[in-house]
Amino acid sequence: MSNENTAETGIAAVNGTQLYYRTAGDGEPLVLLHAGVADSRMWEAQFEKFAQHHRVIAYDLRGHGQSDMPDDPFTHHHDLTALLDYFDVASAHLLGASAGGAVALNFALEHPDRVKTISLAAAAVEGYQFTDRQTLEGWEEAGAAFEQEAYERAAEIESEMWLAGPYRDLDQLDPELRKLLRDMLLQSYEIAPNGEDLEQELQPSAVSRLDEIEAPVLVIIGDQDRPDILAIAEKLTAQLPTVEKSIILDTAHLPNLERPDLFNERVLDFVNGQPAVRE
Repeated sequence: MSNENTAETGIAAVNGTQLYYRTAGDGEPLVLLHAGVADSRMWEAQFEKFAQHHRVIAYDLRGHGQSDMPDDPFTHHHDLTALLDYFDVASAHLLGASAGGAVALNFALEHPDRVKTISLAAAAVEGYQFTDRQTLEGWEEAGAAFEQEAYERAAEIESEMWLAGPYRDLDQLDPELRKLLRDMLLQSYEIAPNGEDLEQELQPSAVSRLDEIEAPVLVIIGDQDRPDILAIAEKLTAQLPTVEKSIILDTAHLPNLERPDLFNERVLDFVNGQPAVRE
């Protein structure tokens, strides 16, 4: 374990784009893959803690934070492959939140030998079809606000959907968390307005191939998350070959922001070989 946690930041020119990264610590590599509504700033409460135990690599996915978004088709898991090569990392532990979880699963399907463990926080799975009416309507409303260049309204809708969740109001939550998510969303709107149109899917999609995942997986879920995300967590728990599930109470889609100490403990215990504690 290293006590030297001075972070290095930079830009990796890989896979036809430029990815902003931050890295610190020694030990087995642990890569942090942020949610689609966020960027690597969402890991602020995790980065330094994890760097006490691991070589942590946090980066902004293409089209988020300080990473570029060229006008070319791409896949996030190919970016991850190129980034690991850039850092000369043969294999790593992966921690993915929401859409970052889908990236981790896709990468594990293509490169099983390069994955030690996967921790999934409120993960998405590529190919899963959402059915919850409230979520679908929220996406439609946010998309309409974006098309009208009402970016503040779009960010508010997405914050209501994902930070507050379906059972709480935004004003019940920490104003600092609300501001952080708003800032990350607004920056992504500016960088990559058409990013989703350029992203290519893995074929066949991960949702039909979960039983192929070889690495041990920890599924973390907030009990206040949206119905489809809860359903995905159940599907992952039922179909992944080696899996543990951990529920974090009184949190929605971003439990690492709401209860960072508990979240950190559960991820580190799992990554370092301790059984997850179910709450």
